[in-house]
Amino acid sequence: MILVFYAFARELAPFKRRLENRRALDDPHLRGFRARLGAAEIAAVATGIGMERAQAAARRALDLYPDAELVLGTGVVGALSSGLAAGDLVVADRILTDRADGAAEQVAAIDPATLSELGRYLRTARISYATGAILTTQRVLATGTDKRAAKERTGAIAVDMESAALAAEAHARGLKFAVVRAVMDSVDEEVVGARMADQNGDVRPLQAAGFLIRNPGVVIGLPRMMLNLGRATRSLAMALEAIVRRGELPHAPRG
Repeated sequence: MILVFYAFARELAPFKRRLENRRALDDPHLRGFRARLGAAEIAAVATGIGMERAQAAARRALDLYPDAELVLGTGVVGALSSGLAAGDLVVADRILTDRADGAAEQVAAIDPATLSELGRYLRTARISYATGAILTTQRVLATGTDKRAAKERTGAIAVDMESAALAAEAHARGLKFAVVRAVMDSVDEEVVGARMADQNGDVRPLQAAGFLIRNPGVVIGLPRMMLNLGRATRSLAMALEAIVRRGELPHAPRG
């Protein structure tokens, strides 16, 4: 079985449409689903946003599915490298996090054999990707200034808010682990609308309305962010299908 972790539902929506026999997880306290894709069995667990929530969900899910053949962290990232654009795939070779003094600390290195295996599946399916470090932070890096400073400080090529917690839990149990994510915002694109969503990634209507009243200029950037999210999640769906099918060409989504 492949155990997939994602932060919020929209990240996995296009991939979910490709799956068969979707059903509830075996623990009602976990959010997500089980499904099949061809011969492969998948358990997908929504962690919510941030390291604390990711750690709690990972611990519970790994207790439930201790024999997972692959633990995969996925979802969207922000680019820290100027060579990455919305929809580009990033396969992490190591996971970093910020220390209290601002320096980067390596949480885990991805096993080279696992990187080679996933890379082979993606190349067989003619899917391009970048490889490098992913930085996990405690807050959204919303501006180009923040993202470029993080790149300079850590050398990471992308940033998220969950991978370090997932990596730590998987590595503590000796499980095969990888991170495959897709870029939502390029390094100089400002992340807008993040404060309108809760920790599950769901928009809170009253808070969103108040935020937009206080920040009317944000409205201009929202369509672009939604377009970027669509590009990223479609790329993820293709990559995840190629990995689950072990390099077979991705199929067109149903529905």
